[in-house]
Amino acid sequence: MKKYTLLTVLLLGITVAHAQGRLSIQLSPGISLNRVHTNPNNQGFSSAGAAFYFKTGVVGDYPIRENYCVSTGLLYSAQHLAIENKKSSPSLLEAHALHYLQTPLLLKLYTSELTLDTRLYVMLGIIGQLRINARNTELQANLQQPFIKTFRRWGCSGLLGMGIEYDLSLSTSVFGGFSYQYGLLSVIAQHAQHPPASRMMGHSDLLSIDLGVRF
Repeated sequence: MKKYTLLTVLLLGITVAHAQGRLSIQLSPGISLNRVHTNPNNQGFSSAGAAFYFKTGVVGDYPIRENYCVSTGLLYSAQHLAIENKKSSPSLLEAHALHYLQTPLLLKLYTSELTLDTRLYVMLGIIGQLRINARNTELQANLQQPFIKTFRRWGCSGLLGMGIEYDLSLSTSVFGGFSYQYGLLSVIAQHAQHPPASRMMGHSDLLSIDLGVRF
């Protein structure tokens, strides 16, 4: 299933991105972090840590000035959300893998050449995402059902990143950098009522190393 999803992302991304712009194939391994809040904020829930996940796909850069461009495309992203509550009885611990198709809308700014054929870039913007799958990956042995029942189908994140791009030729470049994807909306749609008056919000973030080829 994942192989077909990745192939679909690449094909659709090439179609979206290849129109009078420069195309990038990107792989971004990283650490998926999460933030957990409850309302009222006294129920004992917290994040249960980070995990190694990634995103990959195709991005097109469309110049608007010499050192400015708008970037968009199609990415496949795997993230996670993990929660725990040591105060509840029984105690609670669970983790979920979340899979998304993402469409970024970024402004990318380039500096002048630092050295020959080498430039620094900064990018910022938003990422819209559509959830295509979610599965429970960890559940404490004394629990029969996860506390989180369903996840939101769509979401939105902010992104800030920077890196270095090196021109191999007039038409081909390689780049490497870092980016931080910050979840703006809670990914949780429905959860068990425990206690009945509480509401949980969970946000999934991704701190990644961005590697790719631009041509």
